[in-house]
Amino acid sequence: MSRLGVLYALDDNELEKLRSLPSDERYDYVLEVIEEDLFGTPRGCELEKSWEGIQYCLGHGEWNEDNDVPTNIIFGGEFLLDTEDNVITLKNNDDVKKIVSYLQENNLREIIKKYFWKIDDPEFPYKDENGLNHILGWSKDILPFYENALKENRQVIFTVDL
Repeated sequence: MSRLGVLYALDDNELEKLRSLPSDERYDYVLEVIEEDLFGTPRGCELEKSWEGIQYCLGHGEWNEDNDVPTNIIFGGEFLLDTEDNVITLKNNDDVKKIVSYLQENNLREIIKKYFWKIDDPEFPYKDENGLNHILGWSKDILPFYENALKENRQVIFTVDL
């Protein structure tokens, strides 16, 4: 159970290819092609295991998968894959534009600090000062990543191996 989350900014052709695959082949395609090409570039944003805490904080301490800003910044969006083991969600161009606007107007670090201690899931494993610092550290690249995606007119997928 790695639970490692990553955001990727895809062009229309990359997204079309991903969508064209049967759902049971999509996650492997992300690992074998998209990750190989985009991980470690401005078109990839590694979130490590912090994605879950960020998602809770964007939902004001509660888990929320709505496809609305701010809860679609990480986990929410259109589900391209939703299995017991893997998830891929999509934020389209309009979503990316709204996400950038929201993140420019609202300081993500302050949101995390405000809602981290309100996370209501007793199973959430990182609810201590180290967990907060971990999440804050991994969240710093989210706005620059989305700004770059907007500038390059790309859509964004979130991937996680549960």
